[in-house]
Amino acid sequence: MTKLKVFSLESPIGTLRGALGPRGLLALTLRQDEAAYFNRLLAKRSPGAVCQEVPADQTKAGRQLAAYFAGSRAKLDVAVDLGGLTDFTRAVLEHTRAIPRGQTHTYGQVARAIGRPRAARAVGQALHNNPVPIFIPCHRVIGADGSLTGFGSGLPVKEALLALEA
Repeated sequence: MTKLKVFSLESPIGTLRGALGPRGLLALTLRQDEAAYFNRLLAKRSPGAVCQEVPADQTKAGRQLAAYFAGSRAKLDVAVDLGGLTDFTRAVLEHTRAIPRGQTHTYGQVARAIGRPRAARAVGQALHNNPVPIFIPCHRVIGADGSLTGFGSGLPVKEALLALEA
């Protein structure tokens, strides 16, 4: 049975909840329907796992997030667990993780970069289901016209994250 370390962190964008498994961070939520969504995500990503609550500052992910929001850390480098995701989704997330802080790419640019130039909408869907936002910075992916579009936690959160990184 898989054991997960689960933490909560208060941030300028609300309460974040994360889960760390043996292979890295496998879930992070920013959504306001926090508990229900987080529980569904854990059930999908690690069915039957046993969760142990730990203070955020006792995890590398929690410490990095706190430093990120304090403005003292630009790069987040915690191992992430993308197990169980499709090859397409993994390709989208891996490309997105490489987008540097302060830069944005369009959904079309991501699609072209992974060799699927006509899959911009599918890229958007993969990013909507990103299990570890911020560590995989889907907020850095924008519409073809430069507009902020399609963020599961709401456009104000996407805007706040981009402003924090500017």
